[in-house]
Amino acid sequence: MVLQVYQTRQSRNNKALRRRPGLKNAPARVKGAGRWPEIGEKVMIIPSSRNPRASSSKNPFATSSLNPRATSSLNPRATSSKNPRATSSLNPRATSSLNPRATSSINYRATSSINPHATSSLNPRATSSINPNVTSNIPGLYLFDLDCQPTGFTVPVNERVFLRFAVTADFLGVAVFARDDFAVIFDLNNDWIGYWIHARDTSWMCFDLDGNWMGFTT
Repeated sequence: MVLQVYQTRQSRNNKALRRRPGLKNAPARVKGAGRWPEIGEKVMIIPSSRNPRASSSKNPFATSSLNPRATSSLNPRATSSKNPRATSSLNPRATSSLNPRATSSINYRATSSINPHATSSLNPRATSSINPNVTSNIPGLYLFDLDCQPTGFTVPVNERVFLRFAVTADFLGVAVFARDDFAVIFDLNNDWIGYWIHARDTSWMCFDLDGNWMGFTT
């Protein structure tokens, strides 16, 4: 989750959105957000049902059952079975089947079918139906930081792998399911950089390797 502060597009029926004064056709911003998007900046089209600023059921700061600080089963520091440092089967350094450097089928550099640069159906710049800058009905997840600002999205690949992208549709790396409720996250160098814990439905909590809560999905 490396990109900063992006906003959703304006919905005509959303009273919480308004135009930036003095700029004709300027991008809209969410009321209460930290800054205006820059002119020409990529802006994801997020439906209100999956926007944590519009739907409290998707907001971990409004719904305690989604908040790792309030729900210990989502907190890897409180629940060892969700902590890869305590549970080796979740740790790609201990379990080779989770490590793309050891298992070619989950290595995008070795397997073209999971590489968006080689497979156009996985490339949001080539396939509009998976690009949230073009459509609001993507099959993947929307990523947010703890300020509820969009930071990217995912593209599903198969039962084992999904791909992460920045808001700009730049490829960020592969993610691998260790089990149904846990995924390990890798960067473009296939370095392990974090993990996600499933809360419910499209809601995953995102952590770095130190167990710090960094964001969530909808």
